[in-house]
Amino acid sequence: MTIAAVSAIAFDAGFQRQALQTTRIASPMSRWPRFAEARASWMWPTRKALVRVVDSDGCEGWSCTNGGEITALIVNEQLARIVGGADADDPAAIWSQMFHALLPVDRSGIAGMAVAAVDIALWDLRARRDGVALVDLLGGARADSMACYATTTAPEAQAGTPWWGLKAAMPWGPEGGAEGLAQNLALLRRFRAAAGPDRPIMLDAFMAWDADYTLRIAEAAAETGLYWIEDPLPPQDMDGLRRLRAEGGEDLRLALGNFCFNRWDCKALLDEGLVDVLQPDVAWAGGITEALEILALAEGAGVPVVLHNTCEQPWALALAAARINDPLVEFVDRGAGSELYSLMGPPPPCTGGRIPAPVAPGLNQPPPALAARLSDRPQPAKA
Repeated sequence: MTIAAVSAIAFDAGFQRQALQTTRIASPMSRWPRFAEARASWMWPTRKALVRVVDSDGCEGWSCTNGGEITALIVNEQLARIVGGADADDPAAIWSQMFHALLPVDRSGIAGMAVAAVDIALWDLRARRDGVALVDLLGGARADSMACYATTTAPEAQAGTPWWGLKAAMPWGPEGGAEGLAQNLALLRRFRAAAGPDRPIMLDAFMAWDADYTLRIAEAAAETGLYWIEDPLPPQDMDGLRRLRAEGGEDLRLALGNFCFNRWDCKALLDEGLVDVLQPDVAWAGGITEALEILALAEGAGVPVVLHNTCEQPWALALAAARINDPLVEFVDRGAGSELYSLMGPPPPCTGGRIPAPVAPGLNQPPPALAARLSDRPQPAKA
């Protein structure tokens, strides 16, 4: 079976209107006051990109990622030419061809998202053609359900829900001085009160800190029993990560990998022992084919993997259920009624802080009106 067409469109799913975008949360841009109060003031293209792959029999596969118009441009103008006519049953070969075709311009970032989106759609195509759930194509669920933690801006609202743990997005970085640090610590105390004494609390610094500030926070927050610090430094600051590992002690757990876009990014962290919890995003880090490589590397290094933003990605839930022992997954609290919960099918139910393994076929499905927009789009010409 060969690939007949690959296409993508950008669409607005309300990403910029959620609390994580409109409230003060530390970021790499926090050092500039005009960008500090809201991520929505600067963040990369925040429209989503929907991708559709069709084989020579007319069977289709779907996926979704970030990067909006830029991702759609890469898919439509470059990757469609590479993938058209390829063997639909060999996603590893297609992945390699896509990756190498983009090497002259990029091997990460939005280019990685474009590769990921096509790859995920190819796996969805295979599962649909075989009439099986993706989790079964990946080897079958290892458990009936998975523990789930919540990332939220409103810890008190989540206090009564039996999540595995709660994660805070930090409002301040070094630019906030002593007052900003005090507000960060006050927020962590609110999370500890909401979680109670026995559930983990974590924080996400979104690349906004440096090594000095991270060590100060880790020491000052010891009273809260902080379980991990996620992405405190820009990913290129390997010297800073080495310092955190050398000076942070055993209680400083680093959750890294959200901004790793392929196996080589992850391998650098694993080889140097810099990461305690690896957190790649399947829709960014090359898709399912590359995530399988990353999971194998992490298993070899003895490092647990928690796939980023799992509950909005049916393919990530399938990977976690099929390829991770005793998996932990992430729910991002977007606020009531957010479109982001159901971009690719109904949101997974949560009972007792656990998400069921996605064992039914066809769970990965965009809303009909959105799917129709892409199905009706003229297909890019083959190379």
